Amino acid sequence: MKHLLLFCIGCTLFLSTSAQSTDTLNRIDEIFSHWNNATPGGSVLVSRGATIVYHKAFGLADLEHNVPNTTETIFEGGSVSKQFTAASILLLATEGKLSTQDDVRKYIPELRVYDAPILIQHLLNHTSGLKDWGSVGSLTGWPRTTRVYTQELGLEIICKQKSLNFTPGTEYSYSNSNYTLLVTIIERVSNMSLADFTRTRFFEPLGMTHTQWRDNFREIIPNRAVAYSNTMSGYEQMMPFENIHGHGGLLTTTGDLMKWNTLLQSHAIGGDKLYTMRVQQGRLKNGEQISYAGGLRVETFNNYKEISHSGSTAGYRAWLAYYPDKKMTIAILSNDANGNVVAAGKKIAEIFFGKPEMKTWNPERVPLTESDMKHFSGTYRSIRGIDSFTLTQRDGKLFWNQLPLTAIHKDTLYTNGMKWVFIKPGRMRIKNGADTSSYRSVRAIDSTSRYLQSLVGTYISKEADTEFTITVKHNSVWISRKPNTSYNLTPLYYDGYRGDEFELLEFRRDRKGKVTGFEISLSRAERVPFTKVTANR
Repeated sequence: MKHLLLFCIGCTLFLSTSAQSTDTLNRIDEIFSHWNNATPGGSVLVSRGATIVYHKAFGLADLEHNVPNTTETIFEGGSVSKQFTAASILLLATEGKLSTQDDVRKYIPELRVYDAPILIQHLLNHTSGLKDWGSVGSLTGWPRTTRVYTQELGLEIICKQKSLNFTPGTEYSYSNSNYTLLVTIIERVSNMSLADFTRTRFFEPLGMTHTQWRDNFREIIPNRAVAYSNTMSGYEQMMPFENIHGHGGLLTTTGDLMKWNTLLQSHAIGGDKLYTMRVQQGRLKNGEQISYAGGLRVETFNNYKEISHSGSTAGYRAWLAYYPDKKMTIAILSNDANGNVVAAGKKIAEIFFGKPEMKTWNPERVPLTESDMKHFSGTYRSIRGIDSFTLTQRDGKLFWNQLPLTAIHKDTLYTNGMKWVFIKPGRMRIKNGADTSSYRSVRAIDSTSRYLQSLVGTYISKEADTEFTITVKHNSVWISRKPNTSYNLTPLYYDGYRGDEFELLEFRRDRKGKVTGFEISLSRAERVPFTKVTANR
């Protein structure tokens, strides 16, 4: 009877555990139910330690030939690749071949001399201020995926830039230029290509037999998924036709990424020292710690430590995360540009760690007088960044992009977790979570004929290696670039415009008010200068 009772209890526990496991797997399946045999998809892996909990593939690797994705399909990892480059530079540091405090010009003397030196550590943490080569290159009319960018071309663009986005070490701004320079350093110090260095020092020792760099985009890679983007007319191929790599460009599988993540547990290569350097978060000169470490973000998810990175190159998407408290890896690789793999990865994490509690705050409202509202009304431009906004007063309320703002103090507005704080006439500060940005008021838009004609002319940039022409048509400002690019600029404020290819264009004037040029600011590349060379008539 005793043995029968124990047997029954054991069966109950087994069935309960089995049902729980099945429910977990079904919940993960549901996250990716939008991928099917008529769409691209991806591969998904969840593991605890050396045990694979979940490993499935969805959708098609090749829509033209109806080839399905499998768990062995090779995808491109996008910026998930950065941690491999970071680990390589840090391995050289542990071996005494270099120091993360070295001036980058020690290894890349062709880099310009700036007001403050750029250190290797700045490159690792994206605190160098370097403008992103891809953003600058797009100004020529050749954004990424439209021409063959190479390591040499990326380095050339970087070295042409006479200024930085900010003083090294003072801010964080994600830029692929940082990791392009790290690749150059690795190759010059080790006398090996990045591909050979990572293959011999990491891939082969870890048994990552399906991993290599896309250093020749023309190479035939068996079992590689084609990347796609869903457009109004249907799916189209969206492949990374470029050879530059290190910031991205890692071809791999979810199974190999699991093997890579074992280093965050075992420290088998480089020991504790390499591990510590990989996850050491960056720190700015003002003492503020940032989440970015060595090609990894170190954050928390529902009070669990999360070491992760996302990736996006052409139509490939990737997410790799490790949760040391549970020794858990979540790896997602996809050939669907429209799939949000980061959100999917977070949903998987919720299944195992619970959903983070969303804190709500309902501040008490304070009535504003007409005089109070006039403090806020107007157009403002970021003092350090490139964004601008207009606060308008209408029907006794203040609006931001047509969104009504709530006053919680006569000098503070609030909406969606953001606070607008009036500092003094012409100065505003926006607090969004832990971030604080300062803004100054700017002159209103001028649409007079005399003003518009002062902008007309040809503008060139040696740093972007391109030329733009400004004309006026039907009282609107137009920008064009040979052979066939032309569109009108949207006025934001006096001398400030937004374009189809960039966030901000600001005209510059001399002391007499004559236009001498303009600066274009894009995501990851601010204030790229253009000089006015002719005034069209």
